[in-house]
Amino acid sequence: MKKTVSMLVVFGLALSAVLYLPDNSNTLPGTPTVMYNSVLHSQNSVRVAQTPSVKPSVKVAAVAEVEADLVEADNAVEEDVCGFPDRGGEEASYKAQLITVRKKFRYATDEMFRVKVYLKNDGNMPWFSPDSDCLGVRVNIGTTHDYGRDSHFLDPSIEKDDNGAISKSSIRMDEGQMRVDPGEIVSYTFWAESDDEPSVYREYFSPYIVDGGWMEEAEFKVDLYTGVTRDSAAELRKKLLYVNKSMNVDDMKINGERSVEVDLSEQRLWLKIDDHVVREFVVSTGAAATPTPTGTFKLFLKNEVRVGHAWPHYIMPRFQMFTSQGAGLHALPSLATDGGTFWSEALDHIGQPMSHGCVRMLPEDADFAFAFTEVGDPIYIHY
Repeated sequence: MKKTVSMLVVFGLALSAVLYLPDNSNTLPGTPTVMYNSVLHSQNSVRVAQTPSVKPSVKVAAVAEVEADLVEADNAVEEDVCGFPDRGGEEASYKAQLITVRKKFRYATDEMFRVKVYLKNDGNMPWFSPDSDCLGVRVNIGTTHDYGRDSHFLDPSIEKDDNGAISKSSIRMDEGQMRVDPGEIVSYTFWAESDDEPSVYREYFSPYIVDGGWMEEAEFKVDLYTGVTRDSAAELRKKLLYVNKSMNVDDMKINGERSVEVDLSEQRLWLKIDDHVVREFVVSTGAAATPTPTGTFKLFLKNEVRVGHAWPHYIMPRFQMFTSQGAGLHALPSLATDGGTFWSEALDHIGQPMSHGCVRMLPEDADFAFAFTEVGDPIYIHY
């Protein structure tokens, strides 16, 4: 009987993971995946049931293993064990990986709700609870976009035993977890109250070392749905795609003026709708001998792939021309005959002015920009 129940539990976990997979058929190419029918909204999440090359039996085992780790984190009651592992001469590394975020998909207005976040210690040093007497780092979750901003939802005054919000911008490790060794999973919990009218609110968070730095590789976002807004599914999907900061998604204007701005001093490019920054990318602009022209231009030609007519015939994907002399935005260039050497060099040069006058972008960034812009959109380039 126990064996039958166990098999049903594992089957149920695998089925629920598959049912939560989003339909991305209408997502613009090269854009981050957003899971609208799931509790999780994150680019950095572990989605154990999404790799089609993995056999179903491996998927089930992976889901069951992660679920067991989450249960262990939930039930952790540990002694305060101090000390550090032998790293064998390796430099100390503090990194995190987002595992999942547990919450309801949608809330009623003025509803009290709980959100639980699970992180994996992906470095080679332990983390310690704020309740520990041991020496070592404490890792909290804090607000980002902008860093340390006041959250719309975090409220340390909510009287719940497991409310880990210690301020409007920070969440502590759940009690009972005194030490998180490399490879282990730890949980963070906060309580909040939903809005008093229908809304979709996006919040950005990241783990950080107390009195140290941010673990940006594990940054994640949570979309909190209250009631049903007036936006159609298509309108909401587009707003969620373009929102790039913590805000009420309803306030995102998707029909404003699109524009591109490039700062040659900072080697940065911004995609905008009116004054709202949709995305910010690090780029590589013209070298001193072949500078990128400054001024205000319009995008007047878009090619999926453009091949330079002059030797050595650079291959430039996602090309968007803005001057009659041939300057444009494009993904990292390559040559057909060098086995990828030039492409690799261009990758190393991102953030430095090294091009022949064009604005080079990382492939995924160029994909997003190409899908975002239209012929006729203005581009403003300056120092």
